[in-house]
Amino acid sequence: MHFFKRKLLYPPNNKKPDTKGLHDAYREHLRSIKSKLPEGAWKLASHSFHDARVVSVARPAKRQLVIILDGAYWGCGYDFINEQLLGGRFTRLHFSGVKKDWAPDTIVGDDWLNEEMGLSEIAQFDYQVLLWKDEIRIQADDVHIEANDNLTLLT
Repeated sequence: MHFFKRKLLYPPNNKKPDTKGLHDAYREHLRSIKSKLPEGAWKLASHSFHDARVVSVARPAKRQLVIILDGAYWGCGYDFINEQLLGGRFTRLHFSGVKKDWAPDTIVGDDWLNEEMGLSEIAQFDYQVLLWKDEIRIQADDVHIEANDNLTLLT
């Protein structure tokens, strides 16, 4: 991750992190790569899932990855570009054209902290997530986002 590094956001000894301008720099980065991202990746990049919990990780087919998040406290997915909620308690992220990923089953139950979108040399985008205990990295060609209040509709 280039912007939201664990050591920067959560320094040792409970010191207050120095994040002045970090979110503005990330927004500028997103604007600079927007034209190179597929529509689904741009939609994903403009959303934050902070404080959501990973409910499941699945690989329904080769080169596909599905992650379901539970945003029990405030709904899952805040569009920080347009300042609005995505809507729904649960969010399903369905990645297709996955070239490379690090999303082990052990992330189920982990809490989502920060995410960032970048460009990839092997796929259309590179999506990285800082979790409380682990990290996620997905290099894929597309992603579909679905928000809903009923998890059974998303599996």
